[in-house]
Amino acid sequence: MIASRRGFLGLAAATPLALLAAASAGAAQNEACYDPAALPFSQKSRRRSIGYVEVSADPRKSCGACAFFTAGTLAGCGSCQLLSAGPVNAAAVCNSFAAKPRS
Repeated sequence: MIASRRGFLGLAAATPLALLAAASAGAAQNEACYDPAALPFSQKSRRRSIGYVEVSADPRKSCGACAFFTAGTLAGCGSCQLLSAGPVNAAAVCNSFAAKPRS
């Protein structure tokens, strides 16, 4: 709980900076997996069609927890069956997310 107006204004000023830092961290992790600019048009088109986003808003729904994801050799990276085994970031998500079955 924020006790004063000054505290609220300080929090309001810091929030965009925190969000920017989180987005930058997600982008940096993504760059280790693949270069989005180097993807062929077919991969870019498939990603758009399934609503692929680099950072999932819901931590329970991410490529790393999806049945279509196969982990790669780099931590946080892998491939997706829906993208013809195209590279993906494990923290990403798409509209076709399907949770891995529990063992």
